[in-house]
Amino acid sequence: MPNLRLFASNRLEILADTLAEVLRVPLSSPFDPEVIVVQSRGMERWISMAPARRQGVCANMEFPFPNSFINEVLKKAFPDLIGQPFFDREIMTWRIMQILPSLGSRPGFESLRAYLEGREGGLKLYQLSERIADTFDQYLLFRPEMMLRWDRGEDDHWQAVLWR
Repeated sequence: MPNLRLFASNRLEILADTLAEVLRVPLSSPFDPEVIVVQSRGMERWISMAPARRQGVCANMEFPFPNSFINEVLKKAFPDLIGQPFFDREIMTWRIMQILPSLGSRPGFESLRAYLEGREGGLKLYQLSERIADTFDQYLLFRPEMMLRWDRGEDDHWQAVLWR
């Protein structure tokens, strides 16, 4: 990553103006894309329109989400690492789906066990596992200190147990 710049503001207009100023100076290679990390597809759309309004065009830009961006940086920094990241949301979904039924009889998992009972157990299990994986993904991004506590075994509620 030859040039990483971070800009923060509580006003999107200020960020858009700053971005337009940065984009006035082209990259050294016309084949290298500008990379702008975004939180949502809506933010991507709005940000891509801002330079187009100011400069008449918006081209050769990438808008990864934070996890994708970090994974890409890690791949470039550590090329020997191969495969999907261990904490990828889709991988976590399938791992949770595999583990969750065996934890249903443990204390603290009563509400999950009750939710999963019934005819549509497979579909419910997948949907619940997907939702939990998404929540864990958000925790990793916004609450890493909590996840480290869970790794150390400092909490014993159902989420911490499932995480371990």
